[in-house]
Amino acid sequence: MDNPRGTRFRRIAAVGAVLAAVAALPGLTGAAGVSEPYTGPVPPAASADRATTTRITLVTGDTVDVVRHAGGSESVQIAAAEGTSKHFRTMSGPDGDLYVIPEDAADAIASKAVDRELFNVTRLIRDGYADSRSDGLPVIVRYADKPSDATLKARADKLPAADRGALLETVDMAGVKIDKHDAEQFWRAVKPVSAPPRHGRTVTEPSTSKVSRLWYDGKVKASLDRSVPQIGAPEAWAKGVNGKGVKVAVLDTGVDLNNADVKDRLTATQSFVPGELVQDGQGHGTHVASTIAGSGANSGGTYKGVAPGADLLVGKVLSNAGSGDISWIANGMEWAAAQGADVVSMSLGGPASSPDDPMTQVVDRLSATTGTLFVIAAATAAPGPPPSAAPARPTPRSPWARSTSPMPSPDSPAADRASATARSSPKSPRPA
Repeated sequence: MDNPRGTRFRRIAAVGAVLAAVAALPGLTGAAGVSEPYTGPVPPAASADRATTTRITLVTGDTVDVVRHAGGSESVQIAAAEGTSKHFRTMSGPDGDLYVIPEDAADAIASKAVDRELFNVTRLIRDGYADSRSDGLPVIVRYADKPSDATLKARADKLPAADRGALLETVDMAGVKIDKHDAEQFWRAVKPVSAPPRHGRTVTEPSTSKVSRLWYDGKVKASLDRSVPQIGAPEAWAKGVNGKGVKVAVLDTGVDLNNADVKDRLTATQSFVPGELVQDGQGHGTHVASTIAGSGANSGGTYKGVAPGADLLVGKVLSNAGSGDISWIANGMEWAAAQGADVVSMSLGGPASSPDDPMTQVVDRLSATTGTLFVIAAATAAPGPPPSAAPARPTPRSPWARSTSPMPSPDSPAADRASATARSSPKSPRPA
C-alpha cells in the first residue's frame, strides 16, 4: 500500500446494509477535537432529499454507492462483498476521479499486477458500467507463462463468473466480461498472491488460475480530427505516387460498404464488435477511410483521398455508438497485421493506465514482429489536456501517449480529497 503519511484518515462505521456513519471527520459534529473545515465527501446524514445514488460493483465484488447531493457535494458508501470484511481507502486521481481501493487489492495494485483503473469509480460510471446500466464488467487477463493459443482459450473459458471475449494471442491476453453478481468468485480465482518484498518493493505472484496481470478493458472513443488541406498530395500524384500497392488498414467504426468513394478500394473487412456488422452506423470510420483512399466519386473527383490508389482493409473495433473495448481494438490490430497491412490507421483514443498497458504491449509486439506501421491519434481533443492515445510513430519504449500522470500516493497534495479508510460489516447484505 502507498505510504499513508500526511493523509487524513477517517473511519466509517457500518450501519445497516452500508457504511453510513462517519466518525472523526474534521469540521463535522462528533469530530474528535478537529475544527478545520472539511472539504471531502459529505456524510449521508447531511444529504438533501433530492440526492441521487449511483451504485457500482467492483471487480472484487465490493459495492460503492456514490451519492450526489442537491448542492453538488458527494458522499461515498461502501459495502464489502458478501462474506468478507475489509478496509477501504478512497482518494482522488490528478484529474479528480474518485478511486476506492479495497485492502485485499492494495498489494496487487502496488506491484502493478492489477490495474488501478479497475477501482476508478468515476471512470467506471462514466464508461457506462454503473449497476443500473450493466450487469457485467470487462477486464483483460494475461498469462506470463506464454501458453499456447489453445491453452489460452481453455484457461479464459474456465475463469469463474466470466464470459470470454477477444483472444489476444500475440500478447498472451484474453478479454473477459465478469458477471457482477458473482464478481467475488472471479476475484478469488485471479487475485495475485502476496510474496515477501524484494528490494523494498511490494511483490505478488500469479494466482492459482495462473493469471499474472489484470487490466480494466476500458472504453476508447473515436477522435474527430481535422484534415490538413495542403500536404502536397497533388504534387505526389503528379509524380505517380498515389498509394498504389500499399495496404492501409482502418480500425474504427467500420465503413459504409455502399459509399462510392471507398467501396472499390476495399479488399478485406471484419467486425470485432460483438453483435454488429462491419457496416458503419456512426460515420467516423467512413470519414477516415475516404480521407485516406477516397476516389472522389461522390464529388466528381473534386475531393479525393490522400492516397486514392491504396488498398483498404477495414476492421470495425468501435461500435455504432463510437466507442469500443480495448480488447476489441487489440484484436483488430492483430488481424490487420496478419492481413499484411503496411500501415494501420487508428483515429481513436482513451485513458491509459500504465506504460505497459495492453494496448502498448500489442503495439510493441506487432511493430517488432511484423514491421507494420501503426498511426494512432494523439492530442486530437482541445482545449484542455491532450487525450491519452498513441503517438503517430510509436517507439519501443513509449508508444502510448498519456494525458495524466499516475495517480499520486496518498501523502501527496493531489490525494487530499477524501483519503480515508473504512471498515465494512461482514454481515452487510448483498445489494440487488
